[in-house]
Amino acid sequence: MFNIYNKQALTRRQRFQNALVTGIPTAVLCVAVFWFVSNIVGVYMPVLFIPAGYLISLVIQKFGKGVQIQFSILAVVLTALVIIIGDLLTFRSIQMILLLFTNGTSGLWNIGYRVVALVLAFHNARVL
Repeated sequence: MFNIYNKQALTRRQRFQNALVTGIPTAVLCVAVFWFVSNIVGVYMPVLFIPAGYLISLVIQKFGKGVQIQFSILAVVLTALVIIIGDLLTFRSIQMILLLFTNGTSGLWNIGYRVVALVLAFHNARVL
């Protein structure tokens, strides 16, 4: 007789666990790359948050293969952690980070890079 269901198909919980297991190392790698560029090379490039958010969302989409909103939320949370930890490792104080955002036009660009990274992470993490 024919089986109507696929026994090898992953459940929703297993897909989310796959997304979590692959998304966290990707976020750590993105923080390491941002730290290397900022501290070792000596160039602060907040534009690197955009490819970091995109990469995290692609990894979650490829390995999680989920259509629920929880995959997008996971991508946004991991991208936000990359942004926060990357800034803390680069500037080492909250006052310097706040000064970064209140610096006129440059501050608006810094906020914009982060917003674009979070929006990309949200929109690209699910299979639609």
